[in-house]
Amino acid sequence: MVRAFLRLGAAVLLLGAVAAAQPIPKPDDFAGFPIGSDGNLLRWERIVEYFRLLDAGSDRVQVRELGKTNNGNPFILATISSPRNMARLDEIRATQRRIAFPEGLTAEEIDQIAENSPAVAMVTCNIHATEIGASQMAVEVAYELATDDSPWTRRILDNVVFLLVPSFNPDGQVIVTDWNNRVRGTENVWSSLPWLYHPYVGHDNNRDAFMMTQPESRYGNQILFQEWFPQVYVDEHQQGQTGMRVFVPPFSNPVNPNVHPSIWAGAGKIGFAMYQALHEAGIDGVGYDARYTAWWQGGFLRGAWFHNTVGILTEVASANLASPTYQEKAELGKRSVATSRANWLAVRDKNPEAPMPPPTDVMPRYDYPRPWLGGKWTLRDIIDSELAITHALLESAADQRRRLIRTQIRMGLDAIAAGQAGDPWAYLFPPEQHDSTALYKLLEALRFCGVIVERAEAPFESEGRVWPVGTYVIRMAQPFRAYAKDLLEPQEHPDPSSMPPGKMADQPYDLTAWTLPLQMGVETVVAKDAFQARLAKLDSIPKPPGAWKSDKAGIVVAAGPNNLATLVNRLHQRDVPVRLLTEDAGDLPAGSLLLEASAPTAVADWVGELGLQAAPAPGEARASEPLRPVRVALYRPWTASMDEGWTRWLLEQYEFPFTAVFDADLRAGDLRKNWDVLLLPGDRDDTDVVRGNDSSSTPSEYRGGIGEEGRKAIREFVAQGGRLVVWHQAVDFAQRTFELPLRDALRGTPRSQFSCPGSFLRVQVDTDHPIGYGMEEQATAVFDDDGAFEPLPAFSYVTFDVVARYPPGDLLESGWIRGEQHLYNRIAAAQVGYKKGSIVMIAFRPQFRGQPHNTFKLLFNAIHTAGLTMER
Repeated sequence: MVRAFLRLGAAVLLLGAVAAAQPIPKPDDFAGFPIGSDGNLLRWERIVEYFRLLDAGSDRVQVRELGKTNNGNPFILATISSPRNMARLDEIRATQRRIAFPEGLTAEEIDQIAENSPAVAMVTCNIHATEIGASQMAVEVAYELATDDSPWTRRILDNVVFLLVPSFNPDGQVIVTDWNNRVRGTENVWSSLPWLYHPYVGHDNNRDAFMMTQPESRYGNQILFQEWFPQVYVDEHQQGQTGMRVFVPPFSNPVNPNVHPSIWAGAGKIGFAMYQALHEAGIDGVGYDARYTAWWQGGFLRGAWFHNTVGILTEVASANLASPTYQEKAELGKRSVATSRANWLAVRDKNPEAPMPPPTDVMPRYDYPRPWLGGKWTLRDIIDSELAITHALLESAADQRRRLIRTQIRMGLDAIAAGQAGDPWAYLFPPEQHDSTALYKLLEALRFCGVIVERAEAPFESEGRVWPVGTYVIRMAQPFRAYAKDLLEPQEHPDPSSMPPGKMADQPYDLTAWTLPLQMGVETVVAKDAFQARLAKLDSIPKPPGAWKSDKAGIVVAAGPNNLATLVNRLHQRDVPVRLLTEDAGDLPAGSLLLEASAPTAVADWVGELGLQAAPAPGEARASEPLRPVRVALYRPWTASMDEGWTRWLLEQYEFPFTAVFDADLRAGDLRKNWDVLLLPGDRDDTDVVRGNDSSSTPSEYRGGIGEEGRKAIREFVAQGGRLVVWHQAVDFAQRTFELPLRDALRGTPRSQFSCPGSFLRVQVDTDHPIGYGMEEQATAVFDDDGAFEPLPAFSYVTFDVVARYPPGDLLESGWIRGEQHLYNRIAAAQVGYKKGSIVMIAFRPQFRGQPHNTFKLLFNAIHTAGLTMER
């Protein structure tokens, strides 16, 4: 019914198609199969080819490549509008910038802009690559807008500039399409991908919006916050297979207080237009106010909220990639007994064609009036739902053009006025930092996304102190005040008990905190009141300069910056002798590097490039040890570990040489022969590591884990002098594999007594311990349902050192925690000596999503300091 309705509508629209400059093939003819047909997907290079045909054949479409992805695929943006608007795109972009930065606009100018400017609406597709339908839908909607000449389409094109990103994750689109083509129609059709659907970060690419570690993230924010500043932005996703068919806004509680209320009004108004369009299209199972909250900063559409752009999330139920799913039918209003996922997977393993259990959410209500009752669901159903969503967006943007533009201007002016009122009036960043490169990265991330950053050209006074030349200043009287403030201040997530019953879930969605100065270790001071200063606006943030002063007695490079790890890796690659200070020497902390005066001249260049500080070695006696290079192995399971991807990305950024090892490598044993350090990714516990993916639908070469043979091999590896490094869930593997003197103090504690999902906690660090070298004595841990250790009686061949612990009170720095007393004085990181080797255990993820620069050194030191006493 849905398909027939939408195809009939499309056929009527296309009767009036205009002749293009060049013949444009219909999507089905170009693909060689009906778009959305069972089992079939158009691969990325063909999608790009088709969009370039639209560019060449229509004066309504412009396709631009912003750059290459990690794997070298083109990242493209299609701009679609009327020929008149396309001829004046530069003028429209300039007007959009004036709308986004509205300071000084008069009432008459605002009226003229609202009257004469089209709305700009943006849609991104397929950021999560297994959510594949939108990449196919993009082809159909672009063809429709490029060729149809109905009054509806003309009205859309005249009043809207449509920005379409057919895939936010082109590499993943290729990965998923190839896997779909491999498993469709086979006994492996239900197999999950054995690797990530992004080269590094998998599903977390939608958590990379403000840090922008990946090139695709920068391209997306470049469109949003440097070039176009759209009035509305929709990110089209897919969700699970068994419940609600489509989610549209309004979002659920809690609400982020930094977001202007007009954002929620706009999201609700356009969301309800989508809600209506989906029901008019005959699509059942449409709802709103589901688990997707209005609090979290992490995703791209959410970043838009803080830039005065109405950001909208839609989620459509998934099929099995391009293959259909079947679900037992339920009866309206009669809830069936829920089947556990484990039981269902066991049934499916025996019979891949077995239908899924019936839906359990079948009671009609205001926010879900026509529940999904089961049946067949296909890729075509997904595309039809997304077409209805996209049409509703475009129609809303055209109809509400003037209001959307006026509201965006007003939100910008409100932000400026709020900043002028003060508290905070500005954020101040002293140029001298523990890690100046972390300051550079923080400021550059904000500047890239439109935040105005300034630098003092003369000393000034504020907050009872004199600030030097070079101090960085972010004044709050700017249009994107909400974005800067939200990323710089500590979060205070509401306690679920503070809300009326039923108004908020007990557990937050994703993280509750993201404060950049805390997790990056950057000193930041809030200026509550206005001050006078001579400030210069920065178009780019200068990288911190390094300093090099040599002496015939040798050179010392101070510990502290993360880039010291890069220098160590380069020195080892060039076989340059390196010694490590094992005690403080004057102002030089333990962990600083000692180099011979004869070090290659390239070292001075590296120090400058990396922003490090090198000085003549101190004349007094100093304790040091040679630091030998180590051979590093990073375990990569066949279960698509995002934490492995993030770790791999981080190691590459800091130029660590390492080898990826797989289940078979670990089962083969004799690990000590090839490696000195073994890293286990933190999102895999003992069962995940040992059993792996044991589903019978998984191709045999990817089935299983390291097994008990692998466990035995790792025990021998450590006993023979190797170092095992584990964090987060992987600690469970270490605890079940070795006789450790530490246990998880939180194991078995119910959520009603303790919960801390994605908050920032204080930890105290022993900076005299090699694992803590170069850190500050107080650090910030990203605690995401992690653990804490307490000691147990130890065997004679086992010792342990505490590297970091949670303090005896006042743990929470940003976010939310329930029952923080369960962490008081517990151990957060430790080094355990086991026979000839060692195990480094970190309760939290020190490299979480590539963001907490202040704890990277726990991982870096765990690797490098294995070379202090390593024997092979």
